[in-house]
Amino acid sequence: MNTLVNYIRERLDDNKLRKYLQQVVENVDTLVPHNDSEFAELQKFGLYPAEECVPFVTEKGTPAYVLDNMAMIPIDEPKEKWMHYGDFRFRQLEILYVMARMESAEAHEWLRNNLFMGSMKRDKCYGRVDARKKDEYKREFRGHERADWKQIQTEWMKYCLCLKYRDYAAFRKQLHSTSKFPVEDGTGKNYPSRLFWGTELVEIDGRNYYFGCNVLGKLLAQLRANNGHLDYTLPKDMNLFGKPILDI
Repeated sequence: MNTLVNYIRERLDDNKLRKYLQQVVENVDTLVPHNDSEFAELQKFGLYPAEECVPFVTEKGTPAYVLDNMAMIPIDEPKEKWMHYGDFRFRQLEILYVMARMESAEAHEWLRNNLFMGSMKRDKCYGRVDARKKDEYKREFRGHERADWKQIQTEWMKYCLCLKYRDYAAFRKQLHSTSKFPVEDGTGKNYPSRLFWGTELVEIDGRNYYFGCNVLGKLLAQLRANNGHLDYTLPKDMNLFGKPILDI
């Protein structure tokens, strides 16, 4: 077995890392590759040479920031240019992604109505997205979480990314500005999903790699290759605001 696959297997023997990943997926062992050809599979860990990658982080003003799910459409952009799901307008894709985690229309309306700090006037937001609301939403409506969320989360992410590609011009421009492999860089972060959706920078035998499943980065690469299209399959009972999911 080669050095890179051995590195991944040894890292995934770490109980702390496994406990983090168990909050995101049902079976951590399914994430382990048998050989380096499996690095490309959507939900397998891999090691990606740093010089072949375009990393992005959740920090405004950093390179490739708009690729991140937490990236904000500038508040001075007209609301008509924000992303939209039906009549729901929003500046950050993560909001739409996390909204569907709950089955309750009441929960969806709560998040819609509690997104912004500051006031609304004449249908324009003068505040900013309150990033704490995502975690508050999860706590407030914990009993309404979909039982199958871990199974469908990547399919819903595909839907969300197609919508972002449709609505967010700066995102499309950034995505097509390079042929390098997108990686979400969670180096030094400590949230449970960082090595599922993203990666961290590591050194192996004097060479830098990004280590992680990098599910978001892989989906972005597919989205770029297919000019904004990703095939997805969502459950028939999935809904937002009490209605079936809209077609994009």
